[in-house]
Amino acid sequence: MNSPRLLLLCAALLAPLPAAALSLADAEQRMLAHDPALAAARIALRGSQGDLVAAGRRPVAELELGTSKYSRIEGMGPGRVHDKRLDSTLGVGWTWERGGKRRLRMREADAMVAASALDLADAGRLQRLALHEAYFGLKAAQETLAVATGNRALSADAMAAVEHQVRVGAQAPIARDRLLVEDLKLAAELRDARLDLLDAQQTLALLIGHAGDVAALAADDPWPAPDARPGPEPELDQVLARRPDLRAAERRLQAADAGRELARSQRRRDLGLAIEAEREPTDVAGVTWGVSVSVPLNGPGHYRGEIARAEADYDLALLEQRQARSEALQALQHARRAWQQASERLHDYQTRLLPAATSAREGMELAYRRGAASLTDLLDARRAAREAEIDLIEARIGHAVAQARWQAAIQTVPSDETTP
Repeated sequence: MNSPRLLLLCAALLAPLPAAALSLADAEQRMLAHDPALAAARIALRGSQGDLVAAGRRPVAELELGTSKYSRIEGMGPGRVHDKRLDSTLGVGWTWERGGKRRLRMREADAMVAASALDLADAGRLQRLALHEAYFGLKAAQETLAVATGNRALSADAMAAVEHQVRVGAQAPIARDRLLVEDLKLAAELRDARLDLLDAQQTLALLIGHAGDVAALAADDPWPAPDARPGPEPELDQVLARRPDLRAAERRLQAADAGRELARSQRRRDLGLAIEAEREPTDVAGVTWGVSVSVPLNGPGHYRGEIARAEADYDLALLEQRQARSEALQALQHARRAWQQASERLHDYQTRLLPAATSAREGMELAYRRGAASLTDLLDARRAAREAEIDLIEARIGHAVAQARWQAAIQTVPSDETTP
């Protein structure tokens, strides 16, 4: 029988891995260009910018043209158009907004533009986290498939050897049957590993907008190195003050404050001003000029509903801001603990668990070949080694995801930067 280590290496090299390797940096660039969530956030930002332009628009002037004194009995009268009995008026009117309504509208819309820009930055933060999870999920699926392929190759080699021993009478048929059961289990694990790889490739393809064959996707970057100490604790108050999602909640609170001030300003009546010219054929004065002022006759409680709505919106925005800050603080503390525990777990699996399981399997393989160990002991040792390899892969992806979540939890944007 060939060396199990050599067989495992050959199987890993011959495993049907995807053809095109993709680095995490390249995947991130493709995600920023094609991810639907980021595209939706950019569209929302454009809409908020349009709202800001509309909020700054002043009331437009109105042109009025009219005529009067038409009689169904006498008609318009004889003669040219200039001599008709009809009088005609031409006027221009506009509204004078009072109470700072335009300024408050612009203040509200400007805060919403800032909130939308921060939403875009936060969408980039969350999608980077999703990308890390999908990317290293693909890498874990690749390694799991390589392990399953190697185990299947070892099992096939063992089956061939025991078949020969059964034929020459050196082994009982029951030994072959026990190895066959193990071989069928490994075949099922190999099929599951191939399906898991396809699922991981499809998940990553959706994030990066890959339109080609998903089987061409492969994660090429190495696993993040384990570190039992994630680094110095950042100042939580500074992180919370500059996290894009919390800053967006603060901007929405400012917009709600401007909105309630705008609702209150409705109590200040707007004035309608108009200048008109009137021409009446029978008037010796010819064209006359007039000025008019109009004022709505609403009472002080007319906008009570709008004000109550704005006050409720402000209270809701305040509640959401406080809730978001509380959840972010808890997430920060949990993410740091999870990263530290994942680092310790990965370190133990790499330095202790896998070497011990591999050594035990190799020793049992040697003992079995020399007749010093039973088939049951050999199968148990192989099973423990397989489980250790899978446990190590799970520890690696757990550490990579925990690290990505910690980095996403502490990601901030400068005060003058709101794009991802």
